[in-house]
Amino acid sequence: MTSSLPELPDGRHVAASIDRWRSEHPAFATLIGQQGDVCSALRQFGSICRKSGQHQLAVEAFTAALAIAPTDAWLWRELASVYQVADRDASAEACAARSLALDPGHAATWLQYASLADKLDHTDAAEEAYLRALALDPTLGDARLGLGVLYLRARKFEDASQSLRQAIALGSDHAVTYLCLGQSLYMHGRFGESVQAFEQAATPLAGNARRLYARARLFASILSGEMTEAIAGYNATAGADAEPLDDVLRDAFSLFSGYGMHDAAIAVGRLRLALAPDDPVQRYLLDAVAGQPHDRAPAAYVVRHFDEFAEGFDSKLVDVLGYRVPQDLASLVSSCRTDFSAMLDLGCGTGLAARPLQGLGGHLIGVDLSENMLAAADRRGVYAALVKVDAVDFLADKTHRFDLVFAADLLIYFGGLDDLVAAIAQSLVPGGLFAASIERASDRDVILLPSGRFAHGEAYFEAVIGRHFRIVRKQQTGLRLEAGHPVAGLLYVMRRDSGAEGLPSYPPEAGH
Repeated sequence: MTSSLPELPDGRHVAASIDRWRSEHPAFATLIGQQGDVCSALRQFGSICRKSGQHQLAVEAFTAALAIAPTDAWLWRELASVYQVADRDASAEACAARSLALDPGHAATWLQYASLADKLDHTDAAEEAYLRALALDPTLGDARLGLGVLYLRARKFEDASQSLRQAIALGSDHAVTYLCLGQSLYMHGRFGESVQAFEQAATPLAGNARRLYARARLFASILSGEMTEAIAGYNATAGADAEPLDDVLRDAFSLFSGYGMHDAAIAVGRLRLALAPDDPVQRYLLDAVAGQPHDRAPAAYVVRHFDEFAEGFDSKLVDVLGYRVPQDLASLVSSCRTDFSAMLDLGCGTGLAARPLQGLGGHLIGVDLSENMLAAADRRGVYAALVKVDAVDFLADKTHRFDLVFAADLLIYFGGLDDLVAAIAQSLVPGGLFAASIERASDRDVILLPSGRFAHGEAYFEAVIGRHFRIVRKQQTGLRLEAGHPVAGLLYVMRRDSGAEGLPSYPPEAGH
């Protein structure tokens, strides 16, 4: 941060400035006479200029004082404050950091630095600074509030709720704190408490706050067994900010499923299915929550779900849920090999793997069932061909042979994997690589989750692939956030057993 520190003037410049200010500013001349000490006079002059809105003159006064006393932490704090009110945040952050380097025991400066770092999106530094401020002074309500808002933006909703409650207990009980608390509790699945927080804000709700409040009231009532009454009262609660009721109920089903509120999810799912009995998405997901068996996600579900999801897919998965599987899996592949001649992106979706794979070879084919997802993939301009077809049907054709089959989040839509893995092995040339992710089941071979995805046991998966492949890379990962928590998964790179010398066997060297 030191690159944003101001350059301090030399002694000749300071002397000239003092002579000029003495003649141009009677207040400074008086201070010189009263203080006797030039540095103290410059300090007070800078404070007077800051309070009167003469920010540049305040900067000049404080930097002149710092030229005389460059290790004065108080002066660096004052200079940071001037830059802050003048919206010169990078310089303010650097000066606050310099002050803390000289005097790390000042809680208010840590709070100042934290708010500046937060504003500049230096999130890790901001979090550490808020915590340092609170370690020095646990009564700093503004630090608890700042930390809570930071956690809310980072989607750490449980941590956000805890910090915001502590801020309220310390006296930061104004509307913005309650509004942030209401949002964090809603996102954490604590709908009744969210309602209470929004109501304690004691301010008219509008826009997103009113939408979340109306949803929280509806969801809390459904959980209490009052679905009919809750639905009837939704529009009155939401007013002009009401959303289409089916959209709200769809999200209720998804949230209830994600938070393990299965009885409420089943009740909402049955209602939605009664209103739209031909909806393949709701029918399959209701089966998943209710524990009905399936061998794989039905094609009709996949097509409808991803056609509807395609437009906001990248934004929701990457920006909101922290999804990085295609990039991380491609990086794992590149640690093995970077010279593929024919690559298959199986279940390519919107083509999130296209750019990461582009550097590994010149010919990439994408396969997916969703026309809208393929249209998004096509806009990336990387694929040599895009094919709308079921993955198993494509592999059964046996027209193409590949030296890399890439399947990021494809296996999660299949239960038993024997046939699929065998077909992938047949599509690979000897020594070809198969890269895949799985969602990990802790105590079962295969389980259909309420999300509609399948999770696979680690031992089960490795037994299936062991009939055709040798593992050359394996890595634990968080696949995405769900209900505010990382979904446990594994990334694999596997080599077809016959041919291709020179690739290491699993377990590889440390770091892989």
